[in-house]
Amino acid sequence: MEATLGARGTTTQQVTSPQPRAMTRKQIAAVAVGGGALVLLVGTRIESVFIRTVGATGHQLEWISDVIASVVVASLTYLWLHLRISRAELVRSEGARIIQDEQLRMAAEIQRTLLPEIPPETRGYRWAARMETAHEVGGDFYDFVATGEGAVLLILGDVSGKGMPAAMMQSSLTTLFRVHASMTADPCAIASRMSQALFDQTGGSPYATAILARFDHGPHRVTYVNAGHPAGLVLRRSDVLQLESGGPPLGLLPGAAYDGASFDLAPGDVGVLVTDGVTEALEGIPLLLIQALEIGHRPPSATPREDCDYLLGLAASSPGPPGSEGWSDDRTALAFRVSD
Repeated sequence: MEATLGARGTTTQQVTSPQPRAMTRKQIAAVAVGGGALVLLVGTRIESVFIRTVGATGHQLEWISDVIASVVVASLTYLWLHLRISRAELVRSEGARIIQDEQLRMAAEIQRTLLPEIPPETRGYRWAARMETAHEVGGDFYDFVATGEGAVLLILGDVSGKGMPAAMMQSSLTTLFRVHASMTADPCAIASRMSQALFDQTGGSPYATAILARFDHGPHRVTYVNAGHPAGLVLRRSDVLQLESGGPPLGLLPGAAYDGASFDLAPGDVGVLVTDGVTEALEGIPLLLIQALEIGHRPPSATPREDCDYLLGLAASSPGPPGSEGWSDDRTALAFRVSD
């Protein structure tokens, strides 16, 4: 299986206000000692100043000292109680953070196990896919189904939004894809049914962009539909075909209809499908076309996995569009090469 899933944390494009950091236990102890010393010092100073000011007698001095001592004890008690509460809150926050980190780790592991097994080769084609998430879990997805007639159905998509909600929705979409792919091999029909089912569930938000395609081997031919997704590319000798025909994103509109397209393929043709995390990093389609042409001119011995690595490597090294800061979107590439 040529499929991997990476997770890495990076600076997001939006600048957020820094979150206050919880005090450590050593810091709490230091504050307690320092605070107690400060209260005692201030109390003693106030007592000396008051005595000099009023010129108190011995009995009065004793009374004043008792009052000052009581104030100091009350202040120290308040400070001690406050620090105890702070320490308890610190313990609770540390526990909550540990639980959250463990939940995200488990979610990322589940997402990795749900990635489909893409065979390195089927009759007439060689395949690979690679996904890199910007955070622990992501909203990109792909799936791969071999039909009983020897054709291959695949989907590559991207759920709107980020984080856990997007990850949960992509799992639902792969289930919808497999259910409807078992009923029909027509990508347009699958897209229409998935879109309506998703709209009934979410009301239009979130939605998902996707490319659905069927690959036949006798003869080599691809039939596809593009649901609001960045155009896929098929490289034929010195020509580049863009997979653009389709309709709106899945689940965005009720009763959405899709118009697909198809064309013949020949041995040596190369195809790449990517999510917008790649196209945005490469500043859109024009630059991607240039880089894809370089893939098309590689020797026939090149593998689809190398094509995926090449595109994701370009995206990782690109500074991105003007005004962007860092990586905040998932990146996925799916590649195929037509064999004899």
